[in-house]
Amino acid sequence: MGWVTIEALRVAYGDRRVLDDVSLRIPRGSLVAVLGPSGCGKTTLLRAVAGLLPVASGTISVGGRLVTGPGVQRAPEKRGMGWVPQDASLFPHLTVGENIGFGLPRTKQNDDLYCEPGEAPSRVAGLLAGLRQRGRANRTRPASLRAGAALPANPRTVSLAHHPVAPGHNHLAPAPITPDRDRQTSRAARIAELATLVGLAELVDRAPSQLSGGQAQRVSLARALAPRPDLMLLDEPFAALDPLLRSALRTEVAALLRGQHNTSLLVTHDQEEALSLADFVAVMCGGEILQFGTPADVYERPVNPWVAGFVGDTVELDGLWRGGRVECALGSLAADWMGAQAVPAQSSGAPRGERTAASAPADGTGVCVLLRPEWLTLGARGSAQPTTDADVVAIAYAGHDALVTFALANSEKTVVRARIAAPDLPQLGDRVTLGICQNALAYPLFR
Repeated sequence: MGWVTIEALRVAYGDRRVLDDVSLRIPRGSLVAVLGPSGCGKTTLLRAVAGLLPVASGTISVGGRLVTGPGVQRAPEKRGMGWVPQDASLFPHLTVGENIGFGLPRTKQNDDLYCEPGEAPSRVAGLLAGLRQRGRANRTRPASLRAGAALPANPRTVSLAHHPVAPGHNHLAPAPITPDRDRQTSRAARIAELATLVGLAELVDRAPSQLSGGQAQRVSLARALAPRPDLMLLDEPFAALDPLLRSALRTEVAALLRGQHNTSLLVTHDQEEALSLADFVAVMCGGEILQFGTPADVYERPVNPWVAGFVGDTVELDGLWRGGRVECALGSLAADWMGAQAVPAQSSGAPRGERTAASAPADGTGVCVLLRPEWLTLGARGSAQPTTDADVVAIAYAGHDALVTFALANSEKTVVRARIAAPDLPQLGDRVTLGICQNALAYPLFR
């Protein structure tokens, strides 16, 4: 049982089913990335969890509390969830500090002075509106309760009036700390804590228009964290940032979420982002979760060739299975049979995205042979497999490394690609020896 449990969830837009029997269990304190192409249903899943979309069937529970199910549809604001959208969506008439504290309890005085977004164009107008509201309330009070009017007698005022007070002392004792004052102190402390946490302690009085994109996203994150949510929902929060800032900010955000022990669900179509940040990755396609596992499991043991190709570069060859090895253009390679496929929950009894056992095929069966480009090496160095000769035909340089295209020295001139570190790069036209440092993966052929 996970901290967040999604069971057999289905969501449709009219006659079009967008989520089809989605099941997912998120352990407490983990960061789970939902990875998939545009239109696969990942944002729909996030919105359904948040309570922003009705579901056709299925259940969603957070911390053992049912928030969506038969006859149950908790309002979004009552689900205990924080939301970080793709764009920061800050309130322009509130300062950084006020944006961060937006979801925190306010005092009665703050409620009087506070103006909801859209009601007034600026903080000054909101303040004046609040003062006008208090003025109207004062004018409607009985004369005996207006400022300056004598208070009616009560036991406390009588006792104060009839007991002498030492010279130099006030007639009234200091006002005790009321719940409102205590709540305001806690609210201010929480805002200061979060502003420091996201590195914006010096900018709490700044307007959103004076922030950079990365700073605005930090404010959005702090605002979502402020009420201490049971679950953080992040909808591609780094997509609008430039690559350098995106890389730095997402690392900081992941570290911050883990440091706060938050359970988080991140939606993204960026493979690098999902693999580098998440504790677990759920790969979606066509409204289904095809695979759920650790980043290493999803990348190194993909459930099928489509998942393999979506989460990274692949080298795919036709081959024949023979007793735990595959015969292909690269020679006779040791291989792992990956014929176990993700199956629907209703047919297997297992959650969708899990695999069922499958026996290896008979010898001579055609298979799809899959390798990662970095599993190919230059020369026999580190190779645990046979080597083969090849000619360099193209180099896609990326600075730290390059994706090098080779034509194998066989009659078909089969083309393969290898990821080679920059210091070891060959030249165009060079004849080299290719080795393989890891077992190949073999999948059933689908034509």
